[in-house]
Amino acid sequence: MQDQRETLLEVSFVRRMRRSFKIFTFALFFSLLASILAGGNIFFEYTLAVENGQAEDVFSTPSPAIYDGVYAAFQDEAERGVERLVLDSAPEIELMPDPIARREPEQKIGVYIHMNNIANKTFLADEIKELGKIQNAAIVFDVKGSFVYFDSNSAIAKKYGLKKPLYDLPAIVTQLESAGIYTIARVIAVKDPEFAFKNPQVWLKNPWTNVPVPEWVDPANAEVLEYNRQVISEIVAAGVDEINLDFVRYPDKFTSAWLGISGEEKTKNILNFVKMAREAIDAQKINAVLSVDTFAVLPWDDGATEAALGQDMRQLGELADIIAPMLYPATFSRDNPKYYSEGMSFEYSTVYLTLRKYQEALGENANKLRPWIQGYYNSEKEIAEQIKGVFDAGVCGFTVWDIQNDYTEVYKILGAIERPANCRD
Repeated sequence: MQDQRETLLEVSFVRRMRRSFKIFTFALFFSLLASILAGGNIFFEYTLAVENGQAEDVFSTPSPAIYDGVYAAFQDEAERGVERLVLDSAPEIELMPDPIARREPEQKIGVYIHMNNIANKTFLADEIKELGKIQNAAIVFDVKGSFVYFDSNSAIAKKYGLKKPLYDLPAIVTQLESAGIYTIARVIAVKDPEFAFKNPQVWLKNPWTNVPVPEWVDPANAEVLEYNRQVISEIVAAGVDEINLDFVRYPDKFTSAWLGISGEEKTKNILNFVKMAREAIDAQKINAVLSVDTFAVLPWDDGATEAALGQDMRQLGELADIIAPMLYPATFSRDNPKYYSEGMSFEYSTVYLTLRKYQEALGENANKLRPWIQGYYNSEKEIAEQIKGVFDAGVCGFTVWDIQNDYTEVYKILGAIERPANCRD
């Protein structure tokens, strides 16, 4: 009993220290973040709260417009190289010389389901029933976030306590595929707070001061690459149809100058990360698809955002099977006239015009587009306007994001909407 009490006291102490460290880290960066908080991604913060069972009404107020103004600080330094100290980094990854034949882009229509709801048998059964009424239906579900949500054999996940098994991954895949639903495993790549906290060596840091960026890991770090490789390999082996990389970028809240890394080097490191995922999939000899989530504003600002995030649309279009811009009208400024088409709604315009810009930029890879659209804070009409914008741009697939997974209005629309002739099987 004494040993048990001592163990409990030790655990309690560690938890208190950890909580204090997090509070200290937040305070340290508060002044920096406050000036550009409007550019933050509240979707991830809510996901993290869901993981920890602490989600309340995070979306009680509309999300801020993040696609205007947030990169003002990047404009000058994005066009010039920023010298970086020589740091240990992983060697550039080369793709297999003879990769397996890859699948054609999958133009599915799907919804996002977070990890707790995938593990909820009743909730999942209800979603399967609704999606069963839709042609080419898909579910995007969390497989790796701050933790790995299945019983992973990853040595790195075990070493750092990054496993939080919520469901049986092969069983979920079998259940969905038996219902005719395409499976998309969402893997949060570089924003990995648990891994960063438990292994400071992988933290993304300022190279001169050694001050870390809260919650982010270095995408060029060899252990970061290997951890994600191990998990992606397992997910593919479990039989999923597609790996979806989210947060495969650098943070938007810190300039290249602060990070001590140029836009060119950021791009190289992100492409190297995506190459690793491509290699992990191909090495399994399983015909799985790779999709990459991107900021929707990329084609609007002559490369400034690409340099800030390290997301080069054209090169990503060569590596990935699907490019998935996060096209949420609420994150665009209604005060900027460039997002409007005369006589058209804001929801329609932002989706349609942005997809057209992407198509221009991607060229022959434009057929790889499958955007995310906004399912939260939208009326049935506003969701329908977004879908019309997708179809009118000549794109046949999309996925709907709502962190609360309330797709009541979405299912009504999908059950009634008429697909263009070019999108029918």
